[in-house]
Amino acid sequence: QEEKLVRAIVAGAPPDLAYVYGPSLVGPLAANGAVLPLDPFFRRSGLREEEFLPQALEQMRHEGVLWAMPVTRDSRGFYWNRAVFADAGLDPDRPPETLEEMERMALRITRRGPRGEVLRAGFLPPDDSAIWLFLCGGRLYDASARRFTLDAPENVAALARLVRLVDLQGGQTALAALRSSLGRSDTAQSPLASGKVGMMIDGEWVAMHLERYAPHADYGIGRLPHPSARPDLRNMAWQDGDVMLAPKGARHPEAAWEFMRWMQEPRQQEEYAAAMNNLPSIRSLVSSPRLTTGSRKFQTLGFILRHIAVNDAAARHFPTTPVTRFCRDTLEQAVEFARHHQKTAAQALADAQRRVQRELDRYND
Repeated sequence: QEEKLVRAIVAGAPPDLAYVYGPSLVGPLAANGAVLPLDPFFRRSGLREEEFLPQALEQMRHEGVLWAMPVTRDSRGFYWNRAVFADAGLDPDRPPETLEEMERMALRITRRGPRGEVLRAGFLPPDDSAIWLFLCGGRLYDASARRFTLDAPENVAALARLVRLVDLQGGQTALAALRSSLGRSDTAQSPLASGKVGMMIDGEWVAMHLERYAPHADYGIGRLPHPSARPDLRNMAWQDGDVMLAPKGARHPEAAWEFMRWMQEPRQQEEYAAAMNNLPSIRSLVSSPRLTTGSRKFQTLGFILRHIAVNDAAARHFPTTPVTRFCRDTLEQAVEFARHHQKTAAQALADAQRRVQRELDRYND
């Protein structure tokens, strides 16, 4: 649908309002003049930035201008399979607090077959590798210099650490084979429910799928582990989520904004967040009984809301730039090169840095 949206904008026949999956298109659309700025509407609306979750609006900005509004927000929690913990001789009520603890637990949980295949993984790395980099204290972008920092020493160390952890569990090929044998999170064969994965980092929506497709799954939810040397990262909170925007050429921009504003009201936010098991974009609902109590999916959502999502100091998100989508894809390619030992962590990230900076410089010039 994103291609359809871009074609409609180019053809001069855009919709008045677009719902976009994830924030990756905000920067590219803004940099190419394909979306309307929302600051004039926001100022007149009476909305205040402090009403929103940390960085909910910051991720909607490019070059200081507000180009989109959040629908709801997503974060990430640390999930573990309690039955797997017990089987490995670990306390199912005690998740790891540090990355060092998590790595030791991952080795105890991992089971290998006679041909080296991974029968059970201790830790399944997140699909979005930026989360791991931030978890280890990494950084991706220097906004003041308009420069990516993919090859920063912190990122190189983080990727090298991930490669070691993957290797200790059997290597990328074996781990990928296990992952391909499992279902998506919205199936009864999801990684966490399968019993073939001990720990993983994933979104709050996973709890909804577990409740529906694998109600037998016995899992825990906790904070993301942090390096023992970085206690300041104890509550690192990854932030993203779907967005709404008004394309350039929209015939009814005022009506489009009115809908975006209406969606930020508590009633709509609570209704949509409950239906999707997502975080509301506004702080006033952090303790909403409807979103935080009752069935297990809402208890999980409540934990992430109370202990992770409201942490201003440790909130992180992928930078909003003209080449965000390209950068994300290039970063994942670099991680794959490193995990397959086709490049060192330093080489993979240096090559990725050159590629993404070259693309960004076309806009900087």
